[in-house]
Amino acid sequence: MKTYHDISEITPGERSVVTVGTFDGFHLGHQSILEQIREIARQHPGLLTTIITFDPHPKKIVGDPAKIDVRVLTTTREKLQIFKDAGIDQTLVIRFTSGFAGLSSAEFIRNFLVEKLAVAEMVIGYDHQFGRNREGGIEELNKMGTEYGFGVHQVSQFEKDGTLISSTLIRQLIMNGDVEKAAYFMGRPYTIHGIVKKGDGRGRQMGFPTANIEVDHPDKLIPGRGVYAVDVMVDGQLYKAMMNIGIRPTFDLEYLTLEAHLFNFKDLLYEKEIEVQFKKFIRHEKKFSGLEELKQQLEKDKTICKNL
Repeated sequence: MKTYHDISEITPGERSVVTVGTFDGFHLGHQSILEQIREIARQHPGLLTTIITFDPHPKKIVGDPAKIDVRVLTTTREKLQIFKDAGIDQTLVIRFTSGFAGLSSAEFIRNFLVEKLAVAEMVIGYDHQFGRNREGGIEELNKMGTEYGFGVHQVSQFEKDGTLISSTLIRQLIMNGDVEKAAYFMGRPYTIHGIVKKGDGRGRQMGFPTANIEVDHPDKLIPGRGVYAVDVMVDGQLYKAMMNIGIRPTFDLEYLTLEAHLFNFKDLLYEKEIEVQFKKFIRHEKKFSGLEELKQQLEKDKTICKNL
């Protein structure tokens, strides 16, 4: 997959089937949009499957920072890997700035879609709006499509078990710790990436050495506090594990930590990059009377996680 981070990097040429979106969470609804552009490309050999997405999340620029605490479900790095795995031909990551936000929908269509990407077919989600103040929608796209000679396809809203799937829904589930249902609506586990840093060694002293994770993106949404069953990818190998997210109240700490205890793993992890895949919420964080009670609970947690 070719990846561009500025429209100036693209040389106009081959025609494209294009979709535009933030694709945060890349849930089943988003996946239906990608399937549509792939299907159109299959029906029209020679069209490049093309995605336009944004970094940072547009709400960080056009939203009210006092009201919107933007935490992303899927970082740009994660999205690019997903698009690559999906067989997309090219992705343009637009740096979302106040200047870009000021473009009219007509300017965006003409300058980006028509002149640079040679759009032949355009696919959008059921509620997609674009351009300054979100002024553009399906009606304007159809009008511009007639003017510039490209087709427009709108994907219907995606429901599963009667639930309308959205990034907002996924975000709320993860904040509440319901990573299992979030994975059901995303079609894959929720993940975080990070670097393992040296901790205070308390886990090792109790027989539960942990990987203390420094998340790789400051805006990445962290699941709600508690203990989770997870899988951890290290050097291409997947290990069952359990993870605690919290402030470790038994030790009277006040800062948030993410600690994973990998089963059947003996090597050092310091400074390694790992991927954590969340499977199931096990229990809420709580304060124990002492180390012995905490250790007994950790043994119970480990048994539950290993048996999943």
